[in-house]
Amino acid sequence: MKHYEVVCAIIYNNENKIFCTKRGPGRALEGKWEFPGGKVEKDETHEETIVREIKEELNSIVEPIKYIGLSSYEYHNLYPYDDFSITLYAYKCKLISGDLTLSEHTDAKWVTVDEMKNMDFAEADKPLIELLKKVFF
Repeated sequence: MKHYEVVCAIIYNNENKIFCTKRGPGRALEGKWEFPGGKVEKDETHEETIVREIKEELNSIVEPIKYIGLSSYEYHNLYPYDDFSITLYAYKCKLISGDLTLSEHTDAKWVTVDEMKNMDFAEADKPLIELLKKVFF
């Protein structure tokens, strides 16, 4: 089974709301909510990955502030994709510049941790919501 190391940015604002994105068409987990980020490339740190991915996907610059924690999950039977597993590392990030313009996602919104309970998140992202309660409250 293919395994991916993935990082995600927990981008927050002054109202303790977090920026969440909905996965776009033609991708595994299409239509699921997630924390934006992506796969770690060879010889790249987690922090470098977050900065690169947010620039590529959202045309914005973030600064990773603090490591929050991780989640691991195995995905099975996501036709037409082969089974895969991920380890997802979450970092609290500050938006430095840009307006978080969507290029790969179909929707985005700023939400509280409580509001996330009513959203259809990707399975690997769900355990991070519990960790966020400790970081933001």
